[in-house]
Amino acid sequence: MAVDWLGAPSTGSLVVFLLGWGAGWVGFLRAKSLPQSPSAERVNDAERTNGAARATVSVIVPCRNEADNLQHLLPSLHAALQPTDEVIIVDDDSTDGTAAIAARFTDRNVQVLPAGSLPAGWAGKSHACWIGAQRASREVLLFVDADVRVAPGAVDDVAALAAQNTQAVVSAMPYHRTVGVIERLSMLFNTVSAMVASVATTREPRRVAYGPFLAVHRDAYLRVGGHAHQHVRGAVVEDLALARVMPCAVAVLARERQVEYRMYPLGARQLVEGWTKNTAIGANSVPRWSAALIIAWVVSLCGGPLTSVWCYVLSAVQVAVMSRRVGNFGVVSAMLYPLHAIVFVMVAMCSMARSVLVGRVAWRGRTIATR
Repeated sequence: MAVDWLGAPSTGSLVVFLLGWGAGWVGFLRAKSLPQSPSAERVNDAERTNGAARATVSVIVPCRNEADNLQHLLPSLHAALQPTDEVIIVDDDSTDGTAAIAARFTDRNVQVLPAGSLPAGWAGKSHACWIGAQRASREVLLFVDADVRVAPGAVDDVAALAAQNTQAVVSAMPYHRTVGVIERLSMLFNTVSAMVASVATTREPRRVAYGPFLAVHRDAYLRVGGHAHQHVRGAVVEDLALARVMPCAVAVLARERQVEYRMYPLGARQLVEGWTKNTAIGANSVPRWSAALIIAWVVSLCGGPLTSVWCYVLSAVQVAVMSRRVGNFGVVSAMLYPLHAIVFVMVAMCSMARSVLVGRVAWRGRTIATR
């Protein structure tokens, strides 16, 4: 029987749609934002220069061919840090002048360290993070990817949250600053990533963490072995591995202009490879309850447009509201969400197939094991 798209949907299809639509709201509204600390809201520039009272921070930036990104990250960090903080750049055998760019900022409490040769059994990023952590001397370690941009007050915000959770990995998913149509295809992937933001304790073995902006108290980090832990050192997705060995994990969402990044600026191939890798490896860390909500929601996105124009409108409004919280995807992308849903499902299926049948995925010219 043909579907009357402009008419009222059948009772059964409407119930299925509404259950999935509601599951999407439940999953998304559970995610918490990175709180803005009093220092971020009330401390003026003069007071910040004198050092507002908070834990001292060692910012550790693992770098491999990040010369362009460092020219933007380091000035933004300088505006966000206090005089008692430090920045440690770990150059992982870069060939693009990363160390030279970093050296321009060494008069601002910035140190540049060579990562050295990669030991057997280690992944490159984990090794670079561990080299930086061993040199760090401040109370809180903040691991930051080079493509991140931080606003004044953002380091205060995460330091304050870490102070409330001294035994936890505390991480924030950066706001996704996209440029162009291809980058905006990340809309549903980022939205789903936000749905798994949560607080996990030792009773919950499935943990979530966002590696681009991740903080941990130095003492707690060293107590478990940090990135040198046997289950972390060789992990490709080291943030999830570190979250699993810590007593607790707190994952939140950064606000627009608080912490931002561009994920896949090099085009469609990089985007597909990146999300295929993230989906294949990250799926095993998603709590089952969150996974059930996500699956129900994606089903509603795929079935809604086929059910009724009203279901399409409800989903478009929902996607517009949700995506606005995680990136600058815009209203047009929300209206075109069926296209985004197709891309999401295709990448997810490809990721699952490669993970189950092949056991590995490709990323940046490397083959990564997924099991």
